[in-house]
Amino acid sequence: MLPSLALLRPSRLGLVALPLLLSGCQNMTTPAVVDPAAQGYETPEYHALKGLAIIKASSIYARGASGQGVSVALIDSGLNADLPEFQGRIGDPGYDYVTNQPGTTDRVGHGTQMAGIIAANKDDQGMHGVAFSAQLIPMRFGDDDQPFFFDSEIAQSWTYAFGKGARIFNNSWANDIPATEITESRYKQVMPESLTVARQLVNEGAVFVFPTGNELRREPLAEPGLPVAVPELEKGWLAVVALKQDGTAINAKSNYCGVARDWCIAIPGGDSSAGTGLQTTLKSGKYGETAGTSPAAAMVSGALAALQSRYPQMSPQQIRQHLLKHTNRTGIYANSEVYGQGLLDLEAASRQPPQHVIGQGTD
Repeated sequence: MLPSLALLRPSRLGLVALPLLLSGCQNMTTPAVVDPAAQGYETPEYHALKGLAIIKASSIYARGASGQGVSVALIDSGLNADLPEFQGRIGDPGYDYVTNQPGTTDRVGHGTQMAGIIAANKDDQGMHGVAFSAQLIPMRFGDDDQPFFFDSEIAQSWTYAFGKGARIFNNSWANDIPATEITESRYKQVMPESLTVARQLVNEGAVFVFPTGNELRREPLAEPGLPVAVPELEKGWLAVVALKQDGTAINAKSNYCGVARDWCIAIPGGDSSAGTGLQTTLKSGKYGETAGTSPAAAMVSGALAALQSRYPQMSPQQIRQHLLKHTNRTGIYANSEVYGQGLLDLEAASRQPPQHVIGQGTD
């Protein structure tokens, strides 16, 4: 049996991300195009979520894209959807598989924090998300207090959100076992429904985002590395490694990309000491810090949504491939074992794509 799922959850401090239960490519990027209009988006609210500057998010905003018309599924501990930061950001109330009713609550707060990173409003309050015009579809699964395996709830959450229009799925959780120890038959023993649904939805165009995990290992956890065992998932899969707040190196706990290097990307997730995390929304309505690979995954989901709104004629899986192709692979980011395909770069990715991309299945 696999160990319990770990929702890579922050606790209060300046909220430290801990794995609680329910809890050599040398390609060089082209020089950045300086857009004076981008500076108009670099407000105090923008700078409050420090990772936005590292991934050059203001460039895509200046090009007219911030996630409008794109839905992101939040597969997590639910969402406090009544907060002002999420007014107008809820594409569907979602479903609570803990209480078996429409809509969600969030006793833990993890889902609300991830939602803030993805799509908190640009309203001159606190901070705003990467894709501040995107729509969220929040799903709640699992038992907040006990170890769990909730294969059926996860599979149902994915199916529900896909049916409501989500093609980007943020999954800030993973089974706590190295991807190198997973085989297809072993995974089927404990996650049979989820594997079936993942195959189906990837075949229908979905993109799944997972954190590599916070165990300071050289390999990612089971789900981010799953295409090693099930190769057909790769076209719809992204693994995410967490950098320090300033993007200068991997953070203090993040697992490496390892065997997931071909579909793995690096982005700030912050560290767990006070003042070094990423600011986000708390379930109380206040703001606080979160850190780890969970918020890093949420940042990538937000970046996908923003880029999708920039290029609506491209499929979500084309957007995924385009994002992986247009990264910063210079300096430390050339180490693919650690950083996979490199540092996410929305300035580079939001320039006009090659014309052959449009209407075709590859980039």
